[in-house]
Amino acid sequence: MGGISRLSPVSRGEQAMCSVLFATSSWLDSHQYLALWLEGIALLAIFVWDRWDSHQQHKQTLAQMAIMQNQARATETAANAATKSAEALINSERAWLIAELAPICRKFADQWYRPAGATWAPLSMEEILKGDYLEHKLKLTNMGRTPAHILGYQICYSCLGEGVKRLSEGSIRKQVSVRTFDHLLGAGDAVEIPESIDAKKYMGDRFTKITDLENTAVFHGCVRYQHVFSKTEVVEEPFCYVYRPSFRSLEKVPQMDSNEQNEGASSN
Repeated sequence: MGGISRLSPVSRGEQAMCSVLFATSSWLDSHQYLALWLEGIALLAIFVWDRWDSHQQHKQTLAQMAIMQNQARATETAANAATKSAEALINSERAWLIAELAPICRKFADQWYRPAGATWAPLSMEEILKGDYLEHKLKLTNMGRTPAHILGYQICYSCLGEGVKRLSEGSIRKQVSVRTFDHLLGAGDAVEIPESIDAKKYMGDRFTKITDLENTAVFHGCVRYQHVFSKTEVVEEPFCYVYRPSFRSLEKVPQMDSNEQNEGASSN
């Protein structure tokens, strides 16, 4: 054994690995076109995977956006429902005023009477000719469940020409009276404005033409008040009456033209 050297198992393994690597390198050198193909396929696979992964992420993003939109709609619906519920509660509990022109005199058995303490006294012929039976007072009634803070009121008189049916078509004569009336009106209570409204005096020299139906006398206006559920909201309750010559009285009618009244309120 003296001159013969033996390779260790490790050395023989390294030689085998080197042989394989050398052979592979030689094979690749002689088949470079195949290496290029393999490289191209690998790049294509990476590109396809990247696009597929991006597509999946896009789908997930769209799904998340849809969920967020649904949640937003649900939140908006719940908020609207809560708002309507709160408004319904306020409307059921807040003050609601109605305004009416109440005649001071009454007619019993073709005779006009005026208040005289706890009884009624008949009007004289002179008082009837003066038109005392056409005096009214603005009566305000709180139909709600909580108090109303009355701020003021407006009374307008418009004399319309023959054939005119709307206030916006213009009037022959118009008078506007704006008054402050600071008063707290409890639920279910009513109050009459101290100032009387003399309808005959308003109609003046047009009374004959109004009686002959050539003109129309319209008494309209509004009362301004606040309810306890808002410190800023001011509610305007309108009213409108027309003089009926056949009954010698004012008759309540729907608003003939709310825009005309609003313009009168804003200009005063």
